[in-house]
Amino acid sequence: MLWPRGRRAGIIWGMRRLGIVTFVLLLVLFGGYSAVWFVVADRIAEGVRRWADQALARNLDLSWQSLRVAGYPLAYQIELGEARLRDTTSGRALELRTPVVSASARPWNFRLWEVSAPAGLAAIAGPADAPVATLTARAAEGQVTLTAERRTDVRLGLEEAALVAGGRLAAREATLALSVPEEPPRTHREPAFSLALDLRDVDLPAVPAPLRDRVDEIALDLRVMGAIPDAPPRRAAEAWRDAGGTIELDGLAVRWGELGFTGSGTVALDSDMQPEVAFSGSVQGYNELMAAFGEAGLLRAGDARLARLALSILAKPGPNGKPQIATSFAIQNGEMFLGPAKLGKAPHIAWR
Repeated sequence: MLWPRGRRAGIIWGMRRLGIVTFVLLLVLFGGYSAVWFVVADRIAEGVRRWADQALARNLDLSWQSLRVAGYPLAYQIELGEARLRDTTSGRALELRTPVVSASARPWNFRLWEVSAPAGLAAIAGPADAPVATLTARAAEGQVTLTAERRTDVRLGLEEAALVAGGRLAAREATLALSVPEEPPRTHREPAFSLALDLRDVDLPAVPAPLRDRVDEIALDLRVMGAIPDAPPRRAAEAWRDAGGTIELDGLAVRWGELGFTGSGTVALDSDMQPEVAFSGSVQGYNELMAAFGEAGLLRAGDARLARLALSILAKPGPNGKPQIATSFAIQNGEMFLGPAKLGKAPHIAWR
């Protein structure tokens, strides 16, 4: 069908006018969105500064050399250069440093933030000139989620993480998941926080032969029950213990060559502020474990043979067909026990 020339011209002009109107409308919307984005970006930057000021009342000192908000147009990305977070509580020196840290969220979801420290980070406990412990990582990235259940969930992955506290504990890969309720616990039956930790290819400070020097995997899932006071470590731990605080270890798994352990249990502090532990679980590769304790001098040769004999009587085939024993692990009065076998002295906590 052929349209009259005048009508065709009218249709073409109408289409052009519709295109112009659509373009102008999109331009107005885009300009309005851009204006809103930059206004919100300024408010986010001001919110970070205000939070840092408010944190001082909680003995937290957050500082940085540079602050900017980027990510236009589809994200808000907060970047802090040479950031440092210090705990200024008397008697408790803790500090976290990183060359650069960023946190980004989508404009339509400020409950989920992607965090990253691509140049690594360092955490220091104790005086800067004589630290008690240091934690370093080559890089870190993860997520922070503000849940509808009034809880903050943090998931963080660390590359080439190393903890130095007397000896050196290092892991090729470490994944940490932390969950903190918005309100602190009112009784010792409520959690202060929950923590899940998964370490891969772990190098220990000292390894008794014949065990290998690298642990394949250490995974744990725990809940710290009861409120932890804002005080120096020993006083905070004493108050937490006296109020009935415990650590509920919901799951522990260790893979170390032929040796494997899974279990769950409870950790508390005794009257001397040393750990009391009661675990139950299963052990594979107990022959290697007893041999290691014997060669390390923790068990006399005769005691190690008797322990292996006692444990072999209790052994049953596990899921993979290898013998395993259902047993317990305990720390009482500074001594470690695996089932009926006494393993020696437990590590001592030197409180400061």
